[in-house]
Amino acid sequence: MRMKMRKKVMKYIFIALILTAFTCQVSCKSEDKPDAAAEVKKEIIQSDITAAAAVPASEQDEEPRPEPAAAEVKTEKEQVKNIAQVKAETKQTETVNVQAEAEPAKKVQADQKPTDEKGVVSYVEGNVRKKSIEEQDFKTNVAEKTAVKSRESYKTMIKSRAELELSGLDIIRLAPKTTVDLVALYEEARDGKKKTDIKLGEGDLWAQVNSSDENNEFMMDTDIAAAAITGTNFRMSKDGELTEMKVYHGEVKISNAREKMDKMKAVSVSEFKQPTQTLGPKQVAGPKQVSLEEWVYIVKNMQKISFDRSGKVVSAGEFKADDSDEKTDWVEWNKKRDRNKGLK
Repeated sequence: MRMKMRKKVMKYIFIALILTAFTCQVSCKSEDKPDAAAEVKKEIIQSDITAAAAVPASEQDEEPRPEPAAAEVKTEKEQVKNIAQVKAETKQTETVNVQAEAEPAKKVQADQKPTDEKGVVSYVEGNVRKKSIEEQDFKTNVAEKTAVKSRESYKTMIKSRAELELSGLDIIRLAPKTTVDLVALYEEARDGKKKTDIKLGEGDLWAQVNSSDENNEFMMDTDIAAAAITGTNFRMSKDGELTEMKVYHGEVKISNAREKMDKMKAVSVSEFKQPTQTLGPKQVAGPKQVSLEEWVYIVKNMQKISFDRSGKVVSAGEFKADDSDEKTDWVEWNKKRDRNKGLK
């Protein structure tokens, strides 16, 4: 009985040993062979390494680009748009910078352009005022060094005087209670000449004109007659009834028909003859329209001409330096200023 039990136990032990050995053998085989998943993963890695080795070195760092999604396409479009906008803004900035750099040059050119200033007020005594020709009232007080421009009017009050030095080296002086309109000062006309036109409204004016030549035209005007000045020192006075012009040196052509002045024959004032008066009774003719006689006279050194409000010549001829009218304070003051300036 014991023998059987021992054999049975030994049998169980033997079986157990066999099972243990089998189990160990199976376990060792499992460790020697990797599972299928690991094997597949290893093959994939090896494949990637082989493919990478076949790609050039310059392209090995680049990753393959996936197909862009719709959102990514939109983002790229926005980036392109932003880049275009930045380029446009950059170009605009460059343009502005170029313009900014060009501004100093433009300013220099603008500074070199002639201005509308045509002279300066070189002397003021008393109360002198000015306005634009279009204005009604003389509201602006005039001081020395004030700029003189075209389309301005100047007026001297009682016991006042003024001197205007124009850019053409011409000098205009205004006696008390004198008004002048500077209609045009050295303005270029269609014929290429620079034209000056000054109108005496009332009072007494003394002038030294040096700019008149073949390229310049200087006109002295009134409501009744106009004078073309050529390198002349003259005096013109106008009151309610008479207008008189005296020429100290040089020559003046004066006419009561300004538009026809160059077409009419000019005669010297020395040829002027006073109309004779007929004595005794005479028959008076009925009323009729009388046409004004048009005339053109040349007035030279120490000659004068005067005409009335209708444009009719009242007197013409010579005058002398010792005449009473040449001994007034106004004349003496002008001659003194001319001598100080080196003028005749």
